[in-house]
Amino acid sequence: MNDAAAAAASEPPGLRARKKAEARAALVAAALGLFAARGFHAVTVDEIAAAAGVSRRSFFRYFPTKEAVVLERRREQLALLERRLAAAPARAPVAEVVKVALGALEADYEAHKRRVLAERALFAPAPGLALADLEIDRAFEAALAAAVAPRLGRGEVARRRARMFAAALVAMMRVALEDWAERKGRAPLRAFAAEAVEAALALLDRPAARA
Repeated sequence: MNDAAAAAASEPPGLRARKKAEARAALVAAALGLFAARGFHAVTVDEIAAAAGVSRRSFFRYFPTKEAVVLERRREQLALLERRLAAAPARAPVAEVVKVALGALEADYEAHKRRVLAERALFAPAPGLALADLEIDRAFEAALAAAVAPRLGRGEVARRRARMFAAALVAMMRVALEDWAERKGRAPLRAFAAEAVEAALALLDRPAARA
């Protein structure tokens, strides 16, 4: 163990956690600043690490790739959604479950508005990032479908309706987020998201087609 590692190991756990959080935040801020100024593809991991005041090796302690820096918040949001869905009472209706869970996501977007807008601005000129973002959307769909299906009944019909609902809701929310981002988040996200949620819920009012 070198001197730096020994010194870090001797620090109280709370201090170590705080320093890790600060280093991670510094890397995110440095990366997003460089990406905004020069474009995602023009920035290297070495440049991000240098701007954050850490080594290249330290960068990889926190992020496996520079893409992961941009997508980290979305993965955190996925975890937040999964926690909220898991915490919903078993007998709660679909509308209540979905609105509570998405309300938590709306609050997260608003709380991190500057970062959200900076990240979303990177997707158009970086198709690989946009594709990875869509893959995370698929995980959102899966989480929503798994939570909704038992509330629609049993069997393949219920599972199919839940998947259709989740896919529609995530697609509609994507449009709402794009509109919100185009307006630089000046209006509350709820104003855009509410229409998407109600439109998706209306799909469940239609008679289910039998297999």
